[in-house]
This record gives sequence, C-alpha cells and structure tokens, in this order.
Amino acid sequence: MTNWKQCECGVKRDFMSRSNAEKALGKAQAKRGRRGDAQGTRRGLRIEHRVYSCEFGGFHLTAESRSSYEARVAA
Repeated sequence: MTNWKQCECGVKRDFMSRSNAEKALGKAQAKRGRRGDAQGTRRGLRIEHRVYSCEFGGFHLTAESRSSYEARVAA
C-alpha cells in the first residue's frame, strides 16, 4: 500500500498526512545521501529539505528553502 496518491494540482505526489510526508522526506534524504556518497560527492544533487501543505489539502516535499519560497511569493 502506498502512502501517497497523484495530486490534483499537477504531477506531484500527494501525501495524505504530514506524518506520511515527513517519513517520505527522511527516506528521500537518505536515498539522495547514499547516491551522493556512491558518486563521491553530493554536489549538484537536489535534496528535499521540507514538507509543505498544498492548497488541495495534501502535503508535498520540496527542495526549495522557506525563505526562497516566501521571497518568490511576495514578488
């Protein structure tokens, strides 16, 4: 059983609860870390850093920092 479904807002994964999204975030960070270690460097890897709530009621993962998001939305 998956802990996510396709979101109505686009092509993103919609995690039905914050706890599911945070668990997926930890798994994604570990996977990216292992990939970087295998390559010998983590430079250039896009690593998810946080969970945010979607306007359609789900939760998504993002690599964008909160300050970058707030600056983009304010502009």
